[in-house]
Amino acid sequence: MKKYLVFALIFCTSFLFADALESAETTTTGEEFSFTEEPMEEEIVEDEAFLELLKTALIPELHSLDAPQVAETAVPEHTPLSFVSEEEIAKAEVERFRKLYLSPKWSALLKAYLESAMEYRLYVRKAVQDSELPEMLEYLPVVESNYKTSAKSRSGAIGMWQFMANSVWPFLTLNDFVDERLDPWKSTDAALKKLTDNYNYFNDWLLAIGAYNCGVGAMSKAIKKAGGVKDFWYLAENGYLSKQTAEYVPKLIAIADLAINSEYYGIDLPNHAEEFETLENEKNGNFDYITVKKAYSINQLAQEMRLDSSTLKRLNPSYTMGMTHPSKNSEIRLPLGMKQSALDALENIKPVEFPIKYKVEAGDSLWSISRRYKTTVQAICELNDIKENAILKIGKILYIPSK
Repeated sequence: MKKYLVFALIFCTSFLFADALESAETTTTGEEFSFTEEPMEEEIVEDEAFLELLKTALIPELHSLDAPQVAETAVPEHTPLSFVSEEEIAKAEVERFRKLYLSPKWSALLKAYLESAMEYRLYVRKAVQDSELPEMLEYLPVVESNYKTSAKSRSGAIGMWQFMANSVWPFLTLNDFVDERLDPWKSTDAALKKLTDNYNYFNDWLLAIGAYNCGVGAMSKAIKKAGGVKDFWYLAENGYLSKQTAEYVPKLIAIADLAINSEYYGIDLPNHAEEFETLENEKNGNFDYITVKKAYSINQLAQEMRLDSSTLKRLNPSYTMGMTHPSKNSEIRLPLGMKQSALDALENIKPVEFPIKYKVEAGDSLWSISRRYKTTVQAICELNDIKENAILKIGKILYIPSK
């Protein structure tokens, strides 16, 4: 009813306006109407009924015919994962972990893990993209360590990527002074190399990722027992893999799927696309480096540079004794733009002197020296950058690891 009243009102108003205009143009005096003349003063009386009609009238909303029609609530599309089919993403094993992380408790934990490790995680993503590897590898440290750079497992695996001591070679350095498993940048490069080696061996990414958990040897044995079947799901579903490895890959797929498709699943996680626009640590892009070949205290260097020591320690977590190696080349990572400051500081710092220095005497051998100081031949060789079959010259200075 209201719509009909409005249309009648508009029609009558238009008719009256046209009639008034025609009268103005054909006045009896023949004078033309001028818009510069002052209007006649007359009392304006408000028509209350008319105003009420306007308030309640329903004016139809007009749209341009050329303007695109946009849906009010567009449903986000699901972004597929590379090297993983839609059938695999929908598998019951994956769905079980997806439901777990969609729960309030676990989704909050997942959000905390991803946000706290953003600096390292975005570095991982850049390294993964540069090497054209599966994007889900960015989330493998969540499965391994919850992205904790100092994580240590019961079995002795250490760092964000959980390297065992017997699996660091040839990817990382590990000795009495250096443990590069604790370095999130170096361990990332090492882990991606190891995963790439696994893929080159199995020619299948799910097998390669599973082998990162159980080892290439164990995965190869599982394939052999299965009659040569190189299919992760077949091996997992038929009991050829351990429970840990069988759950390892589905858990990774579920976490990666949720993180990349957080809007699709309606889960509160860092936006996968937007966070990358604020990338903080592209490969070697935001750091300076200096190289030394003696033992320098990280604390002392920071003080001389007038830099917070915690900053320098955070950038160089692999120096487990708080100092660089006494006889090998050591690279010190610095905040961008501080290379010259560090070089100037080194001129005012004396290298650390170790409490045990030994001068080789006639009849000495690495074995006899190691027995005397209750250490190992390997530790002495690593500290002094010599081989275990090296011939010791009389008078040579050896550093002995202090215990």
